Amino acid sequence: MVFCMSKFCLRYAYVALFAIPFIIGLYFVVRLNLINFFNRADQVSYEKEKKEQRLYFFIIRSLIFALVLTAIASPFLLETRTVKGNPRITILVDNSTSLNLFESGIEKYLVSKLKNKIPVSVRHIVFGDKSAIGDGILNNLERDENVLVVTDGNSNEGKLLGDVMLLASSLNATVSTIAMEPIKSDVGVEVIGPSEAIRDTEEAFIVNVNNAGKNVPYTLEVKFDDEIAIAKSDDKSNSFTLSKRLSEGYHKITAELLNVGDDDYFKQNNKYYKTVKVVARPRVLFVSEKNSPLKSELEKIYDLTTASTVPGDLSSYMAVILNDVSANKFLPYMNSLSDYVSDGNGLFVIGGQNSYDRGGYKGTFIETLLPIKVGTGEESEKSDVYIVIVIDISHGTADYVNIEKAQAVSIIDGLDKKNNVGVIAFNTVPYKVAAIKPLSEHKKEAIDKVSRLVFDGQSFFNLGVDAANKMLRSVSGGKNIILITDGKTTYNKLMDNTLESARQAAARGIKVYVAGVGDKRNDDFLTHAATLGEGIYFPVDASNKLKIIFGEPESKEDKDYLNKLVLLDTTHFITFNRTLNVVVSGYNYVIPKSAARMLITTNKNIPIMVAWRFGLGRVVSLATDDGSKWGGEFLNKENSKVITRTINWVIGDLSRKKNFDVSIKDSTLDDTMFISVVSDTLPQHEKLDFVKSDVNFYNSKFDPARTGFYNFLGADAAVNYKDEFRDLGVNEEFIELVEQTQGEVFDKENIDGILEFVKEKSKRIKIDTTEFKWPFLIAALILFLGEIGLRRLWENKGHR
Repeated sequence: MVFCMSKFCLRYAYVALFAIPFIIGLYFVVRLNLINFFNRADQVSYEKEKKEQRLYFFIIRSLIFALVLTAIASPFLLETRTVKGNPRITILVDNSTSLNLFESGIEKYLVSKLKNKIPVSVRHIVFGDKSAIGDGILNNLERDENVLVVTDGNSNEGKLLGDVMLLASSLNATVSTIAMEPIKSDVGVEVIGPSEAIRDTEEAFIVNVNNAGKNVPYTLEVKFDDEIAIAKSDDKSNSFTLSKRLSEGYHKITAELLNVGDDDYFKQNNKYYKTVKVVARPRVLFVSEKNSPLKSELEKIYDLTTASTVPGDLSSYMAVILNDVSANKFLPYMNSLSDYVSDGNGLFVIGGQNSYDRGGYKGTFIETLLPIKVGTGEESEKSDVYIVIVIDISHGTADYVNIEKAQAVSIIDGLDKKNNVGVIAFNTVPYKVAAIKPLSEHKKEAIDKVSRLVFDGQSFFNLGVDAANKMLRSVSGGKNIILITDGKTTYNKLMDNTLESARQAAARGIKVYVAGVGDKRNDDFLTHAATLGEGIYFPVDASNKLKIIFGEPESKEDKDYLNKLVLLDTTHFITFNRTLNVVVSGYNYVIPKSAARMLITTNKNIPIMVAWRFGLGRVVSLATDDGSKWGGEFLNKENSKVITRTINWVIGDLSRKKNFDVSIKDSTLDDTMFISVVSDTLPQHEKLDFVKSDVNFYNSKFDPARTGFYNFLGADAAVNYKDEFRDLGVNEEFIELVEQTQGEVFDKENIDGILEFVKEKSKRIKIDTTEFKWPFLIAALILFLGEIGLRRLWENKGHR
């Protein structure tokens, strides 16, 4: 175990620790008196005379032993010095098809300017219609090397660029690039939208026209089942929305660029194909003892069957809705309901004056199936709530440092002063900003420290979460972490470590909430972290929503404000990209279970909608009514989409009850098409060979040779141009990766800048060690000889 204090280190520090028990033992030894005296007076006189001598001997011998043990612990001095290194550069060239838009021969120009000044090597890493840029860089990475990549940064195969760039940083290698602008122009089209939908529902499709280089004029023509739906002319990048109410069956969308200008370089990406599979309205059972205003709305979307009690056979239904049903009405059917949900079906339980706390659910078997427990509605004290705020202060968040600080300050300011709050900041290592204690004792100090944080280094999210986890281990009560970050990284290992840290925190009873910042945050990663941490991800407006959970609402008499509903978790399928403008006049009192997700609350943190998975199925609880008395605003056109999304989520796979079904995803020319079939018998097709992968489940592969629409066993699928022609121009995310991993973006004329950068990065810090044993041994020897001399002096003095 090496221990260092500044430049002084001990190689075997544990040896020096033996000095402590020796000095303690020596203290008692020198106090011992082994001489027998005839009387007490002689003993007192002797001890008084020897007291001073014993003190000196104790100090000298303690120092001797300490010095000897320090020498045995092998002390040494650290000395650092900068050495010149071996400046050289490797130029990696991307020769993929998309680079045809850019100036050619850049690497030859760079070599001609650099070869007489530093060693230069050139390697070509990518060719043709596959851009495995990450693999090319990885294969040419070496420790302490400088790599300059001539590329547009659009990788469509192989290793993720983010992983490779972070690996380069860990190897002390740099990856830089050349700033390039297209000298040729291109325009392409792409359609984005759902691949599956329910009959008679309205779906939106986004048609993106992407222009690289100079503006190229075009006329966009979008056909929906051979009927022209959009016809627009423009000369720049643009997005168009196509909304359609869909009938059952397969629908084909074709987006084509016509009358394209002569400057358009690639013709392959001027046409895009998309298919949409629309299934029949799923069968849903609606159980209600009263006339419901919700029933007429659901009949427009679903194949709805109404009943006043739960029937014995539920097998034909995709989902069951229980509308304000009291416990005694469906407790006799709980076994069949539980089996029904466990088998992969859905259950949606709507509240009201006859359900939940008003319907006798509390303490019954019903509660085991639901994502909630029935509560009394009493607000609990929050003095046992512990919160650690974890702030990302890496270089990557420096662009919006003021926003992130403001977010953290706003969160602290909105927390209940009785809560116990600590603050941790992190980049490559975690830092304790404020210890965990009641917010009332250090709120001003914590806010001041947060406002003075300096942003630098790289983001190691897992270290921040682990540090908060460690801070919360010694406390008991409600434990929570609030992580504030943009989550920007493409390094899979770092993301996996962070997700594992969130999972471990949840296993210890700690909820991990995540507040996203910045306009380029990694929402998918942060959502996954919050989900594994059994918390909630807030992509925007985190301070207000966290205040609902941990704070006290503003003192307002306005009942409408307190009963206004809030989409608390906007990352769930039910609430994603949705808005809600509902004020309820009443609700049932429920408490979410720890494994459930609370999606909607009131402004005073009364849970309204909670979801979870039960077995293979899905269950949602709505703690207000169907609109007949409390939740009428839920039934308007915009708000009701949350209800239909809820039912769609509990239904899940729309094809799971079919005896025969074909599933095919749209593909591209450079990808294999996968065909999955549910069937009682082996499917037969002249171009396909099927393999059985499960009971009544078969798979096959197909390699398309042309773009356009295909049909297999009655199912339509689309094949589009190769991925190489989709993303054209310079990839700004690659430029950001270069800058975040200590690389540079150079102009090709900036030869001096490249040389200076390479020479600077080639410098190495060399650490030398100087052994330092002899001074301690010599000092111990001098003290030992001094003790002998002192002892002789006292003995001679005593004989006189």
